[in-house]
Amino acid sequence: RLISVVGGESTGKSTLATALGDRLPATVVPEFLRSWVDRHGRVPLAAEQVTIMSAHRESEASALRRESRNPRSWVVSDSGPLMTAVYSIQYYDDTSLLPTALRWTTQSDRVVWCQDDFPWQPEPQRDGSHARSRSQQILAAIFAEHPELPVLAVRGSLKERVETVLDHLGTATGQDGAFRHG
Repeated sequence: RLISVVGGESTGKSTLATALGDRLPATVVPEFLRSWVDRHGRVPLAAEQVTIMSAHRESEASALRRESRNPRSWVVSDSGPLMTAVYSIQYYDDTSLLPTALRWTTQSDRVVWCQDDFPWQPEPQRDGSHARSRSQQILAAIFAEHPELPVLAVRGSLKERVETVLDHLGTATGQDGAFRHG
């Protein structure tokens, strides 16, 4: 069972993914792009995006295979393939990764979309609040065009976000992890 956490920079994706990993029986797949930039000391070129997206997806698939023996556990993906496609659109005007990212993302049980309802926080790998806004606009357009994606928008404090996700997963009330619809 896969939860994909998405959102523009400084929307709390990594913080939420970590918190969900602590609250659920979950394996957290860290953001591959972040480690790639740390390792290479630069942002990827347009042609390198497909490798980054594929590597992150393989990390998700590997975690899902490991966790498949425990039907109550989850895999939480921090900034997965969809975000790589969003960044390719945003920075390179390249939509070529989107069809594959969407195919992979539809396999998620929930796509948790972190809203930008708190102040942008600077960090060496971040471009600025304008970049966050652009990513959020691209995501909004993608979600509007693909209503089949199981999107859950979260906002508020970390605690509020975690509780919203848990409530939608059914774990906040001790249910078996099945989604409640309504």
